[in-house]
Amino acid sequence: MNQVFTSKISWGIFAPLLSGLGFFLLLSFVQQRWGASLVVLAIAAFLVYLLVPTRYTLTSQELVIISGPIHKRVPLTSITSIRPTRNPISSPALSLDRLEVRYGKFDLVLISPADKAGFLAALHQLIPALRHD
Repeated sequence: MNQVFTSKISWGIFAPLLSGLGFFLLLSFVQQRWGASLVVLAIAAFLVYLLVPTRYTLTSQELVIISGPIHKRVPLTSITSIRPTRNPISSPALSLDRLEVRYGKFDLVLISPADKAGFLAALHQLIPALRHD
């Protein structure tokens, strides 16, 4: 049975960006710069495209990560450890309250499920021997 977990969103990260976009959109409307308005709207639409569908699905075989154009599949058998982190590197995580999932020999992915405890419980149910720091 698949379990879907949505991403936690840290509005502190996105509020300044969205405020800035709103300011430039308002400014471009007031100055009647329609080309600039279209550019700002395109950027805002792209951000919504990235934000809305970010989710993590646990199946019996893999962790499926979907964030905008990113579709990543991590076989559960390759996951070696999971630990909390606040690493700010770019990742399919919309919050700095993240989990670092290590898999394979040297690979890792950062995710930020809104229900972190539920995600960890579901993952441990699928991988009982998983190391959790």
